[in-house]
Amino acid sequence: MRKLHRAGLAFVLAACAMPALAQEAEQEMRPYVTGGYTYTFEDKDRVSDNGNGAFAGFGMALSKHWGVELSGSWDQFDDDGLANPARWRQYGGKLDGMFFYSRDRVFSPYVGVGVGAMRSELRNTGDKSTDPFVDAGVGFFKYFGDSNYGMRADVRYRWLDADDIPGVGSFGEPVVKIGLVAAIGEKPASAAAAVKDSDGDGVPDDADLCPGTAKGVKVDAKGCPLDSDGDGVPDGVDQCPGTPPGVAVDDKGCPTTLGSGRFKITGSGADLRFEDVHFAFDKSDLTDYSKQMLDDAVHVIDTVSKQYPGLKVDVSGHTDAVGSEGYNQGLSERRANAVKQYLLRKGVDAGRLSTYAYGESKPVATNDTDEGRAQNRRAETRTRGE
Repeated sequence: MRKLHRAGLAFVLAACAMPALAQEAEQEMRPYVTGGYTYTFEDKDRVSDNGNGAFAGFGMALSKHWGVELSGSWDQFDDDGLANPARWRQYGGKLDGMFFYSRDRVFSPYVGVGVGAMRSELRNTGDKSTDPFVDAGVGFFKYFGDSNYGMRADVRYRWLDADDIPGVGSFGEPVVKIGLVAAIGEKPASAAAAVKDSDGDGVPDDADLCPGTAKGVKVDAKGCPLDSDGDGVPDGVDQCPGTPPGVAVDDKGCPTTLGSGRFKITGSGADLRFEDVHFAFDKSDLTDYSKQMLDDAVHVIDTVSKQYPGLKVDVSGHTDAVGSEGYNQGLSERRANAVKQYLLRKGVDAGRLSTYAYGESKPVATNDTDEGRAQNRRAETRTRGE
């Protein structure tokens, strides 16, 4: 019968542990409380049956691999009809040092060594003794899904010095415990969830104003490609670094002959982007500077359209985030139309022009500062070939 007990418990431990070996889960390092059932395979010196009992404890992590656990236990050993039976009852407490191979929530195996004291009472003789003991063994924790609760199993070999009880000396015996465990406190957010950087540029997604940056491109604190000379062409592809401010450049960052050179123009061929038109807060009126810049753009459009007869001009209006989304949508439409009407008056063919209104949905800078909001109050003008 005792051999069957041993085989059955070994099977339970193996069945619980094996499925977890093929899984992966997040780490669990919160403090915990635990409790459950204990089974002791008696030593011959006890002259009794195997023992049944219960345990309860509290544990905490000291580091990724090390932890401690303070626990108490109660065990009772019946005589099972043996000759000269001894009916033991034990109360103990111990401190465990535990080395975890992993803190994986799905399967956290460990090695444990404990030291403690045990109060032993023989109910049939009245003998009592309080003695030190040590134990050592292995175990594991296994949490259920994303919950705070799980199970644990532990197998130890315990050495007890009970030589104060007549006819009994030091002896050792295997002890198995199976129980539940409950983590204490809020579950910490995973690192991957807390800090996500989709394009791998070192700037978290929630602060990245230029998502999707190509791998290896150096970026500033906002996640946008570095542009040391401010010509709109990132340093990594700028073949003419150090361009003076305001000089129009092509898509390689080199000065272009298009326009007067006073206003920024980027791109090449039929795909050009003109300097943005900026607006005062809650306004859609063009400034004198904007009109001069658009005059220059009209000249460029006229020149490029001779090479690309199907040239199209797209004008998109934008706002900062102050005000409701509905109001900003209408304001962005008025800004786009203000640029369109000016281009029409200056001779751009109406068939080339298309307007788009994006409201506050496409900022180019943060809306948390005056400077950023000023950059977002804009209209963009681009050309494309067909």
